[in-house]
Amino acid sequence: MKKLISACAVCAVAVAVVAAPSALGVKSTKQVFGTVSVTVTPNPVPDATTTVTASGNVASNSSCRKGRTVTFAYSPAGPDLSAITAVTGPNGDYTATLPKPTTSGATLQVTVTDGGFRKVGGKKKSKRTKRGRQIHCNAIGPTASAPITLEPPVL
Repeated sequence: MKKLISACAVCAVAVAVVAAPSALGVKSTKQVFGTVSVTVTPNPVPDATTTVTASGNVASNSSCRKGRTVTFAYSPAGPDLSAITAVTGPNGDYTATLPKPTTSGATLQVTVTDGGFRKVGGKKKSKRTKRGRQIHCNAIGPTASAPITLEPPVL
């Protein structure tokens, strides 16, 4: 009888060790990647124009589209754009006004910075959704625009 009781106790401890981590609901962080698009208007750029408009979209998980910071740079080197950033809207769209490039054929490089950790899921208990899941919005880019053509000055 003592052997039976001790065997039951050992089994109970073994089951508790196996079941405890899953009962706590330990959730792993999900890594979310995405893509970014960019369009520069006007293209070709008239000589009299001093600025261009860069617009595009961040395509990613719905939780990782809103509030991302977009940075810009010309390649080959052009005007300094380090102070110019754009923030994505709820659907991932962004727009920024930039100085025109100094050389014809330059491309605009767009990078979306790391979005950090975000928590998704509602407070309601549901069997289908994962409650309180943490996701990590990874950096995206750099992505290049189509070459930007500068029109020659009209004499």
